[in-house]
Amino acid sequence: MATRVLAAGRFITKTGIIGGSIYLAYDQGLLANGEQSCQVLNKVSIAVPKAVDEWSKYFGVKLPDLPKLNVPISEYWNTGIEMTVSFLSSAPTKFSEYTEKGWQYMKKMTSSTV
Repeated sequence: MATRVLAAGRFITKTGIIGGSIYLAYDQGLLANGEQSCQVLNKVSIAVPKAVDEWSKYFGVKLPDLPKLNVPISEYWNTGIEMTVSFLSSAPTKFSEYTEKGWQYMKKMTSSTV
């Protein structure tokens, strides 16, 4: 009984965190068009280091400096989404091709053994 309650608590906690993250991303405009997403990303890239610095001073913890990236993240922000949509749009065609190749392979293997 206790394990079911713990499992339900974990599920509710994870669902709340995921739902809250999605809501926050939508509310801040990260799921909007590319220009608005880049603006939000620039705001975050300015605000996060300041917040981390304040919290590290508050807790008395010395954190290492964040590495400087030579890649402009704002230019590649939607690349993952574009690649996912491209994959999903070509999936039926690829699935059909691979099924046909597999079927031909199976025919070839069964005809050579008989």
